[in-house]
Formats: sequence, C-alpha cells, structure tokens
Amino acid sequence: MSKTTIPSEYYDHNDSDNVCFLCGDPKYTLKYHVDHFDFPFDFKKCQCGIEKQTPMPNEKFFAWFFNSEVFYSAKDTKKDHIWGFYDYFKDEPSRIATSKRRYKKLSHIFEKNKPLNIMKVGPSTGTFLHVAQENEHNAIGCDVSSEFVNWAKEKYNVHIDNGRFEKMKYDDGQFDVLMLFNVIENIPNQDEFFKSVNLRVKKGGHFIFNFVDETNNWISKLQKVKYFMYRPPICYIYTFKVVEMIMAKYGFKIVSNARDVRYMHLEKILTLLSWNWALPIIRALKIDTINFPIYAYPSRIIVAQKM
Repeated sequence: MSKTTIPSEYYDHNDSDNVCFLCGDPKYTLKYHVDHFDFPFDFKKCQCGIEKQTPMPNEKFFAWFFNSEVFYSAKDTKKDHIWGFYDYFKDEPSRIATSKRRYKKLSHIFEKNKPLNIMKVGPSTGTFLHVAQENEHNAIGCDVSSEFVNWAKEKYNVHIDNGRFEKMKYDDGQFDVLMLFNVIENIPNQDEFFKSVNLRVKKGGHFIFNFVDETNNWISKLQKVKYFMYRPPICYIYTFKVVEMIMAKYGFKIVSNARDVRYMHLEKILTLLSWNWALPIIRALKIDTINFPIYAYPSRIIVAQKM
C-alpha cells in the first residue's frame, strides 16, 4: 500500500505551542501522538479547553486535500484509515435526506422572512443549497473544491464560488444566514475566519453550524487515539464551553443548541468506527446502505445570532 507524502509547506510551522487564537494565553499539554496514518502528528489541548493538531495543516493542505482521492474515497485508495470519506458520492441520498431534515428543524428561521440571502460555507455537493432554493431562498455557497463546484452545478444547478470564504470579496452584512456543517473543525485560520463571518452576517442575522462535541464524549473516551476525529484534516476539536467562548469573542450569542440528527448508513458508520470486520456481514444481509436518522459522532447544531 503506497504512502501519501505531504509536502512540508502544507503545514503552518509558525503555529506553535505559543499560539492560541481563542484565549491568547496558551498552555498546551499533549493529548495524543497519532502514528497510524502515513506520517506522525500530535493533538494538544490548551488550558482554555480547545484541542488542535500540530503541526497545523494550512490553506495549501486543504486546497490539495479537498480535491484529492484520499478525501473522496478510502475505498478507492485502499487506505486502512479514513482521511475523509469511505465513498463520498455514494452518500448522496444521506445528504439530501439530512438537508431536508435540517431545513425543517430550522424552519422557524427560514420561513419567517422569505426570501433570505443564505451562504453555506463548504456546501460540498450542494444539497442544502438545492433545498433552500426549492423553498424560494437566495442561496449560494463557497468551497475550496472545484470538484464540488462543478458537480453541484451539474446536479442541482446551484451556484458555489470556488475559494476560501474568508478570502472572497463578499459585502459586509450581505447574508441573513451563514451556515456550515461538518466544516468548522477543518478551518486552520480560525481567527480570520470568524472575523469574516461577523463582517458578512448582517446585524440580527444568524450563524448556524454543527460541531463534534468532546464534552463527555463516551465514543472518544472509548476509542482514544483511534477516534475518527484524530486524523489529518482535523485542525481543532471543541467542547460546548469552548464554542460558547468562540461565539462570545466574535460577536455572536447562542440562541439554541440541539442534537445534530442526520441520515447515515451502516457502511459509513462502521468504517468511521474502524469496524471493517463487520462490513462483509452487513453487505451479505443487504443492509449496508439503508439510510436512517441517527444522533451521530456525537455532534450538535448551534444557532447563534449576531449582536
């Protein structure tokens, strides 16, 4: 099995133990040394509670990663450990079902004043943009993956700008709602990003996102360094307390906090848990790709309002 070689310039070597974007008073301790991928790295925890990968992947890393086969398909690259997804495009029925569920659960925001100007950062295949447009909203996305930009245009006829959100020339106060799902942990330059979110969301507008919650996370405690969050593309790991601190620092007030229920299938769940031994069984039973709602990872959806 070939190894994935990552150039040194794909990492921020200045992001040291002397840097914490959140508290400004970094005191790091080593949580895990990860050596079961193609190269070793560490996860360290600051005294404020936030965890980060070191060395930190930078923008060059993600420009490569989100356009690479190692992200789209561990199945095709035959990787023992999943960097991104086992088989990304096979999960499309899960994504469209999840997008419809999320829209319905957040309808008190989306249906109050239509149409809204919605931005989704990291919209991948554009499923939520598609659902929002079907409900008469002005919805666009921004993604570093040119593959997603082209795929979403062809599949759903939705518009996604290709690039990093914080680098794009959007107007101040342009968006009523800014959203990101399964993205926040993959942002290396968090201070720049959250400042940009504050600028682009209008006063009284909403910032909606999900995150994998490390608070009393029994799966993380059970799997330890083998937990799926401790992998190359994850920059930061959060607790709810840390998320509260981030929102307060960047001018938002949390107005709701709910379990993030999404549609998944057993093939994806088992590969994330590294229980590959069970895959032949569920395939033989033909239950490997049946979608069902599950409180996964576990993650939570935060709705915050710009103050």
